[in-house]
Amino acid sequence: MSPYAINAVVLVLIAAATALIVRARRRRQERVRLLSRYAEALAADEPAPPLPAPLDGALGALQVHLTNAAAAQHRRLDDVRAAQHRLEDLLGGMIEGVLVIDSTGTVLLINSQAQMLLDLPRSELPLGKPLIELTRHPDLHQLVREVMSGGGAQRPFVRDLQLGGAAPLMLQVTATPLPAAPGGRRSFILVFHDVSDLKRLERIRRDFVANVSHELRTPLAAIRGYAETLLGDAFDDQQRARRFLEIIERHTVRLGRLVDDLLTLSDLELGRAALRRVALHADDIVETTFEVLGHKALQAGITLSRDIAPGAPLLDADEDRIEQALVNLVDNAIKYTPRGGHVMVSARAVDVARTPEGAILTAPDGFVEIAVTDTGIGVPPDDLPRLTERFYRVDKARSRELGGTGLGLAIVKHIVQAHGGSLRIESQLGQGTTVHLYVPRLRATGSAAASA
Repeated sequence: MSPYAINAVVLVLIAAATALIVRARRRRQERVRLLSRYAEALAADEPAPPLPAPLDGALGALQVHLTNAAAAQHRRLDDVRAAQHRLEDLLGGMIEGVLVIDSTGTVLLINSQAQMLLDLPRSELPLGKPLIELTRHPDLHQLVREVMSGGGAQRPFVRDLQLGGAAPLMLQVTATPLPAAPGGRRSFILVFHDVSDLKRLERIRRDFVANVSHELRTPLAAIRGYAETLLGDAFDDQQRARRFLEIIERHTVRLGRLVDDLLTLSDLELGRAALRRVALHADDIVETTFEVLGHKALQAGITLSRDIAPGAPLLDADEDRIEQALVNLVDNAIKYTPRGGHVMVSARAVDVARTPEGAILTAPDGFVEIAVTDTGIGVPPDDLPRLTERFYRVDKARSRELGGTGLGLAIVKHIVQAHGGSLRIESQLGQGTTVHLYVPRLRATGSAAASA
């Protein structure tokens, strides 16, 4: 072969080798660019571009390690997202409000209950905002300052806060420092527990004990005083002794009536009062009530009347309990209506019942509304919501003078509630009062069933 041919072959081989090297370099450069874009997508938490099969050598090993690291990162992110969703579900389902802040007072986490209790706008996300911008309650910020200056102690700080607004709330707030992350800021968790109902029940319990003590003290003191007098020289005067004994009997009857009312109220509240439901005509119940109280109304100069709607449906109720409720209401109406006044009892069918709070109650076949309307002295608007509380009296002196125990309306309320109905009171001062009882109607498909 001539030298020219050999040179030509060498040149061809060099050109081919150069082309192969260039092509390989370009493939590696392209692969490096793909791996760079892949890494950038992973860093930005964006969908990563697909990669071809790994090359041989160090670049291929790098691609394998990178994809393995990406898969591990995806698994960790999925675990973190799952844990975050579980935390959100847990916090969202809590009845307590939860708020987490850092050492600068910036909100790191808050659940929906805390937003509601603190009356924060639900449309705005409070995360990342200073707590001072969200609420300016001084006691809350004082609690935050105390827990932040606790010197690193992990003990909780507890304080009761009363928040104003349309519906005032009493909150028990527990603030606790959280363990600081390595190199991170300290954080603090505040747990808000709504204790408004608990405080209200405590107040009712205290009032109840005080009222019972007061109600018992007066007749007991009278009985003791007159008994001591009788044990002295009062027996020598028969007329005087008889008068003292009559007073003792009157106070004993009052004590018995008070105890009976307390036991009745307790049985109704605890569900121990068995209801023997039967089909009742409203007219028959009104007739029995007027027979019981007719003489008392006549002596007081009060006119009794009724207005029973034609074809009024039957009640599904316990006869004794409903009569007890109606007698209580008509008796109250007679007591607080001046001579020459009028008390009317009406009954009609209604589809739904209304509670004092304005809520709607339903029954399978509706209700019978029994209303007791008088032309009496009426009740001031501020006293209306409390009329069914135990021992609550608008005119305490007159109520005791008339022999009331202060439990009548509470008993009536619990009687109708035990039947699945409600009680509602309307009144205008100086013009009279109307008490509405809503009792379920007898179902059209069959007779009333006995209920315990």
